[in-house]
Amino acid sequence: MPLASASSAVIRVRVLAPAAALIAVACMSAVGGSAPVRGSAPVRGSAPLALAARVTPALAARATGPDLSSGSAYLAAPANLIGGHYYESFPGYADFGLTMDGAFALAATGDDNPALKRIVAFLDRDGKDPSGNTVNDWTGIGTAFASGGAIGKEALLAEVTGDNPRDFGGHDLIAALDAAVCARAGAGADPSCAAAGNYAYATSVFDQALGIMAQLRAGQASEASAPVAYLESLRNADGSFPSLIPDSGDQDVDSTAMAVMALALAPGARAAADVSSGVAWIARRQEHNGGFPSAGGESVNSAGLAIQALTLQAAGYRSQISAALSFLARAQNANGGFSAYATGPRGSNLRASTQAVGGAVGMSFGTLHRDLAAATTPPPPVRSPAPRPSRTPAARKTVTVTVSSSAARATRSRPPAAAAASTPTPDPSAASAASAPRVRRALAAAGNDASVATALWRATAAVAIMAAVVIGLLLLRRRRMYPRGSGQGMNAAAGASPAARATAARGTGPAGSAGGAGVAGGAGP
Repeated sequence: MPLASASSAVIRVRVLAPAAALIAVACMSAVGGSAPVRGSAPVRGSAPLALAARVTPALAARATGPDLSSGSAYLAAPANLIGGHYYESFPGYADFGLTMDGAFALAATGDDNPALKRIVAFLDRDGKDPSGNTVNDWTGIGTAFASGGAIGKEALLAEVTGDNPRDFGGHDLIAALDAAVCARAGAGADPSCAAAGNYAYATSVFDQALGIMAQLRAGQASEASAPVAYLESLRNADGSFPSLIPDSGDQDVDSTAMAVMALALAPGARAAADVSSGVAWIARRQEHNGGFPSAGGESVNSAGLAIQALTLQAAGYRSQISAALSFLARAQNANGGFSAYATGPRGSNLRASTQAVGGAVGMSFGTLHRDLAAATTPPPPVRSPAPRPSRTPAARKTVTVTVSSSAARATRSRPPAAAAASTPTPDPSAASAASAPRVRRALAAAGNDASVATALWRATAAVAIMAAVVIGLLLLRRRRMYPRGSGQGMNAAAGASPAARATAARGTGPAGSAGGAGVAGGAGP
């Protein structure tokens, strides 16, 4: 499960996801250069940042990794980054979670800062996609359905890029995130809170980890203590973490990687122990070819996240990191993108590519930092109806994971906005107009789940077209074999008496009438 996402398991009101799942089930039934490691940002109120150390040059096992320059070019290509601002999962609808995944990847490589600036500026200015949705529709901030995981992801992006999370997208994201911490489990069928310390509507370990990293990077150690304790309670006995909240009882590489990146920022011996056991569990899950298992096979997403987790304690996992980098290099295609899985048809997948490019750098989301505040954001490009030009990849890079000293984090020049109240106040008209924003958010966020990825929709459409063609041919053959008025079929005719068969052949009598009704009216076999 990618970050987008992964992000990705947030339970909000959805319109397209249930339909996509039903279509998928029906179809299945029917078809039987070295990239330097960037400076890290110090975290206020978090003691064990030593756990986030990367591989030193003396310890690094030099490996032939993916070409990060061409990978970044693929992510920033006009055919993928619509208008230079966002990615789509459905035509006309921005996938804000996936867009942030791409921004994290570009921040990690530093290969295309202008593209990164345009993405961040679009989100900060509350830019709209063609359907009218903004990032605020995706997070639900300021409404009764605000998602702590989505708000945390947006705040983390602001922190990574040197922006001010207390004044981003027109909101104080840190105040909203603090207010999203659940005091208790939701009553009855209320899905908003699984337990105390869970973020509201954070229904995956990904969501919980994103919120924790955003809070701790903003110096909210006290406010993040309950979310950290809840995340620690989800750890399995073998060191792994489940994918969903409430605890789904599974063991997931992607979710475990996100959890240990968050806990690496948290103070306390328990958090440190959870990081060590989680990283060790991930290392044990590595396959012989360097990949990591997932529900759909050896996943590129999982390999990228696993590298980020393993580099938290890289001195003990040099060979695993090297093997995972080689795995990613083999999954890269000629256009710079990455296939989603090691097996199956080759083809670049945008979601997998964001995680592969960012993961190959080997920087935890908890310490990733690229300050864009010093430079002026370029004006957004003008979209043209002409075919988009292809991007020429730059010189090939190989990846070496290295350690850099803790860099002083730059702050944005503009003053932060006043802190919001502990609990956001919904708009007075929210109760009467709740359905509209819920539908908009559902359309904007539906593409974040892997179950409704673009590939599934294309495959579903292809199967549906093929099924329609086959049914049409069968009906045409039936009409030719059994013309109107010829009876109910060969079986009925064979069981009738000679006289009855003769009568049926002339189209008269009960047999002929039933046969005609069967062909013309659709009531026949």
